[in-house]
Amino acid sequence: MLACATHEVQGTVVAADTLAERLRAIFVEELAEQVQQLNDALLALERAPADAEAQRSVFRVMHTLKGAARAASVPEVESLCHLLEADLARAREVSSPVGGATIALLFAAADALADAGLRLAAGTPLSGGPLDTVLQQARGRRVIAPTAPAVQAAPPPATPPVDAVSAVSAPVDPVPAPSADVAPDAVSSPSGNEPEAPLARAAAEGPRDELVRVGLHHVDAISNAAGEVTSLAGALTDRTGDLAMLRQRVRRQRERPDRRDDDALADIDREITRLLGCVGEDARTLGSVSGRLTATARRLRQRSLRELTETLPRVVRDIAHDVGKQATLVITGEEVEADRVVIEALREPLLHLVRNAVDHGIESADARQAAGKPAQGTIEVTASLRGDRLRVAISDDGRGLDLVALRRALQQRGREAPADRAALQRTIFDDGLSTRERATTLSGRGVGLGIVRVAVERVGGTVEVESSEGRGTTFVLEVPLSIATLRALTVTVDRTTFGIPSAFVSRVDRIHARRIARVDGRAMLPTGGAPTPVATLAALLGPPFAGPPVDDMLPLVTIEMGGRRMALIVDGMDDERELVLRPLEHAGDAATALTVATALLGDGEVVLLLGVAALLGEEAPHAALPLPAHDRFDPATRRILVVDDSITSRTLEQSVLSAAGYDVVTAVDGLEGWRMVERGDIALVISDVEMPHLDGIGLCERIRASQHTASLPVILVTSLDAPQERARGLEAGADAYVTKSGFDQDTLLDTVRQLLGAPPVAT
Repeated sequence: MLACATHEVQGTVVAADTLAERLRAIFVEELAEQVQQLNDALLALERAPADAEAQRSVFRVMHTLKGAARAASVPEVESLCHLLEADLARAREVSSPVGGATIALLFAAADALADAGLRLAAGTPLSGGPLDTVLQQARGRRVIAPTAPAVQAAPPPATPPVDAVSAVSAPVDPVPAPSADVAPDAVSSPSGNEPEAPLARAAAEGPRDELVRVGLHHVDAISNAAGEVTSLAGALTDRTGDLAMLRQRVRRQRERPDRRDDDALADIDREITRLLGCVGEDARTLGSVSGRLTATARRLRQRSLRELTETLPRVVRDIAHDVGKQATLVITGEEVEADRVVIEALREPLLHLVRNAVDHGIESADARQAAGKPAQGTIEVTASLRGDRLRVAISDDGRGLDLVALRRALQQRGREAPADRAALQRTIFDDGLSTRERATTLSGRGVGLGIVRVAVERVGGTVEVESSEGRGTTFVLEVPLSIATLRALTVTVDRTTFGIPSAFVSRVDRIHARRIARVDGRAMLPTGGAPTPVATLAALLGPPFAGPPVDDMLPLVTIEMGGRRMALIVDGMDDERELVLRPLEHAGDAATALTVATALLGDGEVVLLLGVAALLGEEAPHAALPLPAHDRFDPATRRILVVDDSITSRTLEQSVLSAAGYDVVTAVDGLEGWRMVERGDIALVISDVEMPHLDGIGLCERIRASQHTASLPVILVTSLDAPQERARGLEAGADAYVTKSGFDQDTLLDTVRQLLGAPPVAT
């Protein structure tokens, strides 16, 4: 039997015609939004036909609509988008401007797509309309043909087979329930005649949840008002403290020897006490009310994940049929709810990942049976709650990622493939990267997974991938349940308060500056495993923010997302608190490319919320942090000891340092080097690791173990560049680690200057 997609949740079967109606309704809404984006992108492209970003924006709209049209069985739209996508892809591949004829055709396509949306909403056939005309024009000027035929729309069967589509976790009404954006009286009756009156329908169906149509702008207004009330409650609490201070002043006045009018002061004291009680009670009441208001606003914005997953079985069935595969879809946890914006942000990523699981992941029936697998592949979508975050995993039992092809694709783009397996797997989210040699209507452009990453990160989420050859692939999306409120750690940089989402804070510390090491010129923090990159938050933010003052003890916040980690040096850490988020326009001049929202504290201070994905995406600048002075050594001496059993390496390093003005002495192994260190006239040690008698790790450990030399700076220069070797060197106490494979004299000199300072000026 060819591809049968099932949705194994409870056993009730959703009528195919009902599901088709829902798919069409969702597609009409999405089409209107995408056409607006297309018009905006085309205006930008017309102004700058060679602009790569403008081309990419139009391309993504076409790619998105192509997939959505396939899911909703609208082949005319799918075919048009595929043809135009091919033209745009060709222009991007050769980095050429988009011609005027193509832009004119794209504008005509935007108008035709808008008309198609109106026809679909009204139930009018698309044939004979503008879409037909534009489609013929696109086919007439086509240079490359689609590599797969467009999906043909088939009329839904009167009684769908049981294995075609199965049920969601609760019985579905014969009439699709209206969404929050659709008026109840806009839903057609089961007979297809005039809409039933809401009261008549309610009487016929019996008791059910009352539905109220609420405009999203009203919901946003309630949510913002709730945030303001919460801020007011905080301010009122602060005023309570002010009154308490005033009472203390009155009491001190009464204790003065020249006090007068004790009765009046006593009356004031009693009045202040009464006001304190009233204000405190009001503050508690206001806090309770604001909490209920916020909770109500959140509930108004909640949407069930089922709104996304109910369309997926049909998607799996159609795609499996088109590519000649057998696939079944199992969904669990779809009853979980999250903010409407978060749910909508997951719509496109879920569609892309499920489509990829069928097209890329699941093998053909013959290949699966040859590998000892069932002929029918399984795709699982699992949703669960983890604290205040929603986790959605999309898994398949297919072939897994082709890492060999992935490395080859990276090399063809002139990029070095990461040695780390996890880092290599993450490159599939890079825009434009594809292991397919030819593009089809389903995939091969290399934009799908880039869209997934961008969409998830836009709402403060993460996406990870784990794959095993021959056993399958799992994508894990984690997003916040709400983007209206967020728990965050507040920190200060240059007298400005920033918030870092708590979900991505792995630890906070105050560390001595000497614990920060250098690996090939980059500041790193030894953590027991692979060292963690260190950067000042001020340096990442850029001007006008200035770095923290020089201090031995540094406040450090370690953030982690999707296997990436970084330690941020800040001026100070305040507190972890629940922030009510506001649009970014409230940030004023302090906003940077790394800020994604603002919040208001109780005293009226604005907090800038940082985007962790953007922070980790930045190439952290070298943190040239001055280290504490070495009291044991005369800074005027600046004598450096180079320890290496290779005369070539020893001579090279000695020459580089001597040319820079440093006094350099050498040793042939760690044991000789240790004897020279014991003399007490060495200011810094540069040592190889692999040496006879005493290696560089042992030398470093001896230096750190001695009370007289414990603070002596040590740089390891070695060909051992594996992460575990670097970690071993830093754990032994090395201040810096420089690999010989990428040896650069500027890196070595910069590292020496950071640890020792510039050489003395000759007189």
